[in-house]
Amino acid sequence: MPARPLFYPALAAASLLLLSGCTTTTSATPPTPADHSWLVTADATAKELYINNAVTGENTDTLNGITLGTHAGSVQLGSGRIAFMDESKPQLDILSISSRGKATIDQHYAIPNDDGRWKRAGWLSTDTSRRYVAIGSDFDDSTDQRVTVVDLEKDTQQTADIATSEVTLATTGETGTEEVETFLVGDPLRLVVTAGGHLDAYSVSAIMGGDTHPTPVATTPLNAYPHGPIVNAAGTVIGSDLATGVQTVGVTATGFTDSQFSSYPQASVESYRPRMAPDGATAVGAQAGATEKDAGWDTIPAYLTSASTASGKLTTVSLGSGSFTRVAVTPHFAAVVLTSGSGDSLVLVEKGDDGAFNGEQTTVALDPLKNGPVVGQPAGKASVRFTAATDDGSSVFVTRGGEGQITQIDTSTANPVVTRTITVPSDLSDGGYLTTVDSAVKPYDLSGR
Repeated sequence: MPARPLFYPALAAASLLLLSGCTTTTSATPPTPADHSWLVTADATAKELYINNAVTGENTDTLNGITLGTHAGSVQLGSGRIAFMDESKPQLDILSISSRGKATIDQHYAIPNDDGRWKRAGWLSTDTSRRYVAIGSDFDDSTDQRVTVVDLEKDTQQTADIATSEVTLATTGETGTEEVETFLVGDPLRLVVTAGGHLDAYSVSAIMGGDTHPTPVATTPLNAYPHGPIVNAAGTVIGSDLATGVQTVGVTATGFTDSQFSSYPQASVESYRPRMAPDGATAVGAQAGATEKDAGWDTIPAYLTSASTASGKLTTVSLGSGSFTRVAVTPHFAAVVLTSGSGDSLVLVEKGDDGAFNGEQTTVALDPLKNGPVVGQPAGKASVRFTAATDDGSSVFVTRGGEGQITQIDTSTANPVVTRTITVPSDLSDGGYLTTVDSAVKPYDLSGR
């Protein structure tokens, strides 16, 4: 995989490059080879999935009738494959992209729904061998949840009923239930779930052997409001973004080590779906700062927080104020789109020497969305964006929700520039969903993002 040039001093926080909706190449072609790096775009409302060459922008395939579950996202399986939920069935799909950019659903697994309770998957996870995938339910206000474990090698699946606990919710102070995050870690392999105030570990061999009501083989306390699973690439440390900080715990053959908790450096709510960085040890996510209940969307502080699964250290940097996207992470920088009262921008934060993404910031101006949020008005019905980046960091992609367009920015040099605007057939009314797939890169994130 070609090395991406590091940011230069010229790429400081004050640098501002104007982007427009161009449709022709305005910079040298990024160095990513064109035969193994692909952009996957999902429009759940239109039930469409688009495959584009991540270098040329050319559309190479389209799949119809797929409602990709954006809450659970997708899991990278390597060799040009990803796993995701098609919520319209519901079923787990294994998508494979060939060297010509042709996409096929190689395997699919129906999720049991005889009782009609299924609305969407909560979280997806895989193990370090990418043999197994776990799909957790997201039944609202219920302590009775389900997890389906799929063995891709044997082409089999089993579903287990999982009991969780009610807790005092950090968001409201009332009694309720929390989301069930899933992990596939340990040797012997365990299914670990967030179960309401605790992490519970179950034997995967017992579940695959037909135990539909398994008993936990280990448990450990967990603080309030998990909303973003964290797991290192080795599968030896797991944890979650919580209401007031990040908690991690080591995984052993018999259970768990003592946990480690670090408070957020700035008063904030939980990180918005942290991702594992390519170093396999640093979780990175964008966060909203704590504000008064009725604060305008443009006054909400936006932070980028890095959490080390090795040291437990948390590092936070300010991105400005406004609304923001999920983060995209590369070996050299993290990328977030920030919509502020003064405009839209792509913010690139360079990785520091300590592994945290706390270095120089480069701000790249984006044309505002046609139906973007307006200062002084609620932002609930405004159009939104989604962000992704190639694994080598040579390109960043940003959707224009409601407009059916994706802006591609060449970030391979000292001066990021627009490469092109990719137009898709549907309008990406909910902002769409993006991920990149590189068959030459060994996956490093064991969770759906």
